[in-house]
Amino acid sequence: MTQTIEVGEYQSARAPASPPSKNDCLLADRLSRGSEDTEARLTVRWLAGGDVEVTASSWVGVVRFSELEIKVVPKFVGGALRVLRMLEYAGGVNLLRRLPADRALPVKGDDLFDLVCLLLVEETLVLVRDGPLSDYREVNEGIDVMRGRLRYREQYLRRFGQLDVLECSFDEYDSDIPENQLLAAALNVARRRASEPAVRFGALRLAGVLSAVCHPTTDAPDWYERNIVYSRRNTRYRSAHELAKLVLRSAAFNDMYDTGGRGTTQVFLLNMNTIFERFVTRLVSEALDGTTLNVKAQDRYSAAIYDDANHRSYSTIKPDLVVEDSVTRQAIPIDIKYKLYGAKKLSTGDIYQTFMYAFALGSRDVERRAGLIYPADSSRSGPALSIRPIEGPIAARITGAGLDVATALDALGTGIERSRVMQQVRQLVASIAGINELGLQASFASKPSTLRAPIS
Repeated sequence: MTQTIEVGEYQSARAPASPPSKNDCLLADRLSRGSEDTEARLTVRWLAGGDVEVTASSWVGVVRFSELEIKVVPKFVGGALRVLRMLEYAGGVNLLRRLPADRALPVKGDDLFDLVCLLLVEETLVLVRDGPLSDYREVNEGIDVMRGRLRYREQYLRRFGQLDVLECSFDEYDSDIPENQLLAAALNVARRRASEPAVRFGALRLAGVLSAVCHPTTDAPDWYERNIVYSRRNTRYRSAHELAKLVLRSAAFNDMYDTGGRGTTQVFLLNMNTIFERFVTRLVSEALDGTTLNVKAQDRYSAAIYDDANHRSYSTIKPDLVVEDSVTRQAIPIDIKYKLYGAKKLSTGDIYQTFMYAFALGSRDVERRAGLIYPADSSRSGPALSIRPIEGPIAARITGAGLDVATALDALGTGIERSRVMQQVRQLVASIAGINELGLQASFASKPSTLRAPIS
């Protein structure tokens, strides 16, 4: 019988467990490896006394070993449904519009992977009912009659002296296109990996339907991102594609440690750092749209750290956000961290990084400022830190800002509450920038918002 351990992000748990298999140990080792840019996904240690110790980070989702299932629950934002709401708001798509009201699984929302698979099945079902999209695609193959144009080089190299098969290049109009292939590839994963029988059956049925019209060329989601361009013709696929890419990104990691080809191990983890960063970036951009403040995201600054000996840039910096006042030309870098700084001090590394951003992008004419936005149980400012030389004025100042994510997500779908959330975000940015929020509010009221609304 599979044992289940539930733990929140940045929390630890310990419980008795069965000894791990060889593949369990390999999977645990892979999960515990971090990098320069990302922390370890999950730390799992089987102890000598027969217990297993689990330590979670910012990654949430489900990990299934041979006899152990670990659920990392996004408790701070309010559950798996709110994680998907963050994704749909950040991406401008509606992922939850097909959520059935009569199913217990999505209402509880404790298994993020099954929830994503269920939504994928519901979205694909609507697309299949409306008719799969068809388009022209280039085909290069050997056929027994002339069609399109003859590929002389291939005919010479592959079929020299043959006339019964001709190497032709022609356009075929059918449904075997990347838009449908992406869904078929993701459904093939969902029908094997989902733990809910009804979800597996729905995925199996739709995978069979799509297999009759298309054949996936790859399971790599990045390939589909490069080859699918959205327009009025295929925009109805966007929500289903976002869900499909979430499923496929877990498949390669899973297959590496599958002990029998039956999905006995499974990893489906989402990085809340990345999700929170995308969510805050759009929220701040929308809140400041129409004001005197302009928002730039993920811009690189190569001249900030300079190699004096070689007279060239030594390293680049890339703040998550840079808020620039179009009047004073003051630049305020803002870092976005999914860390629980509402209950603990800022880490030394984040303090040093944020102060470095303030010095690199600041101006001598005005006080150098930078900020840090983190999730909190209520929107508030703080802490406010400054560097004070022994002699002279304050050299730089950084300000933390806590964003109430759960309240913001619940309010974004309504008119009055949405305006209130935008006002709170402007207040947080104003506290970081050290400007008058009343003037910012007046400027905002005079200009309409131009940001694109989520696609329904």
